[in-house]
Amino acid sequence: MARILNLPVKTTHDRVRKIRLLGHLNHGNKGRQNRKPNPDKTQILTAATKYEDFGISHVCELLESRDGISVNRETLRRWLARSRVRKVPKQRQRRDRRPNFGELLQIDGSFHDWFSESKACMINIVDDATNTAELHFDAQETIESACYAAWNWFTSYGVPQAFYADGRNMYHLDPDDDNQNFFTQMCRNLGIRIIMAHSPQAKGRVERWNGVHQRRLVPLMKLDGVRDMADANEYLKKYVVEHNKRYAKPAAGYNVHRPLPDWAECMGDVCFILIERKLKNDWTFSYKGKVYQLPRQSVYPPAKSKIKVKITISGRITAYYRCAEFNVR
Repeated sequence: MARILNLPVKTTHDRVRKIRLLGHLNHGNKGRQNRKPNPDKTQILTAATKYEDFGISHVCELLESRDGISVNRETLRRWLARSRVRKVPKQRQRRDRRPNFGELLQIDGSFHDWFSESKACMINIVDDATNTAELHFDAQETIESACYAAWNWFTSYGVPQAFYADGRNMYHLDPDDDNQNFFTQMCRNLGIRIIMAHSPQAKGRVERWNGVHQRRLVPLMKLDGVRDMADANEYLKKYVVEHNKRYAKPAAGYNVHRPLPDWAECMGDVCFILIERKLKNDWTFSYKGKVYQLPRQSVYPPAKSKIKVKITISGRITAYYRCAEFNVR
């Protein structure tokens, strides 16, 4: 046996004896730790909980200066890594498309170097069921730019059932709040719901299409000599038609768009805000620091009551007093 194992005879006899006695050849110190555990480990970790927002090196400094505890940085890092609970990443489930065309429109602004003039924002509206798109360029993602893009959609396809947008105030306002803006009031006038997306992943389809337009539209506009925003918005008319012809697909259900009401002849008919103002004794009222004059209706001062003032997205201001209508601008 010693010759087979290529070991001395005495060593072979010793190992056979150990196997018969213990059943194995492991060293007696296997599994033992030579260094004794730090008796202050629990105390150190308890003290370190006060400094959760600090880096490891900073925590060591604070422990030494404020608590009188000296500990090696790497040792503390290992202890904290074992004691802290790891945050499990949130698992997201892919949402199925809505079956009907016009049931849900995703809207989002994409900031990019679209043309050589400067960085601009493209308002992108995508139908959730068919990938049909509507685009509009503006300097910023503003209420007005969202309204223009939405109005282009209304005139092309009709009134949808709902918009799906992120949590910006331009898209969402508290229903109990008296504040208004053109976009939310336009949706109320046309009976459109506004659903809030609580994460970029929730409106992933419009986010992905933003990337597609950045890769395809920018070199196309550069090739065709588009240099400013006015030319870009004109260029979008042709680009959107070709884009929808290539990427839009039939809906699994029906077209649930409603036609625009007969009274909605222009954008200002649906895109406005209605506020109350006090009519003063000289037949004037104020709005955003400006004073507006109404025609005097009698030699007497007006009744001390509030008047309704309608401001359209185009800037037209109309006042209503006792069933009379006055265009002040």
